[in-house]
Amino acid sequence: MFILLNIMLFVVYPGAVYLLVSNNWAVITLVYCISIFTLLVIRRYKKRDYVILDRSIICDDRILDILNSNLYNTYLLPMFVIKDIEKDLKSFKDASRVKGVLKKVRHHRKVRIWYKNYFNLKSLDSKIMKLAKSLNARIITVNFNLKKMSTVQKIKVVDINDLYSRLRPAVVPGNKISVFLVKDGKERNQAIGFLNDGTTVIVENAKNLIGKKADVQIISKLHTSTNKMLFGKIA
Repeated sequence: MFILLNIMLFVVYPGAVYLLVSNNWAVITLVYCISIFTLLVIRRYKKRDYVILDRSIICDDRILDILNSNLYNTYLLPMFVIKDIEKDLKSFKDASRVKGVLKKVRHHRKVRIWYKNYFNLKSLDSKIMKLAKSLNARIITVNFNLKKMSTVQKIKVVDINDLYSRLRPAVVPGNKISVFLVKDGKERNQAIGFLNDGTTVIVENAKNLIGKKADVQIISKLHTSTNKMLFGKIA
């Protein structure tokens, strides 16, 4: 694609001007200067590593951590995403939280509002993918269906759940962790808590600590098809 662009700018375009408009060398020199300027603008545009924010990510508090990190420099928040969230804001159980996250994201120094819309497309996900393709950008999301469709269309996707999973230190037997115990376990005197990623922590002889945060030493772990469970005792 880039080779074709060079041929168009430096062979076809000057040749057409020479044959059809003028064979004056001053004019041809000007044409080459225009071609060089155009190429520089395109190169600069292509080098921008744009990341597009979709609807699901605006509803996730973790996006604020991503924006404050040095992961990417420029994030695009399409206006059609903003309007879609505002339209459905009343349907959110935690509308005030979502509204607060949206406000912080909109005014973040790394976020640019993108005003172009695709009125011929009805699906919000289709608009997101169309924009990503047009800018050669990647999408940051927690929407599994959008991730799957984008991957099929060879659009780069950053899944925050995957990102956090890879960055989170692995918990192995022998480690000590702090966990808030919320309910009884199946066995006598067991208590159950959950880590931020949904991992279940089953603690022996901790029923009296339900409703409190406890320091737990991990004894073993078990992976199932739907969840990861850690077994431990009070440290």
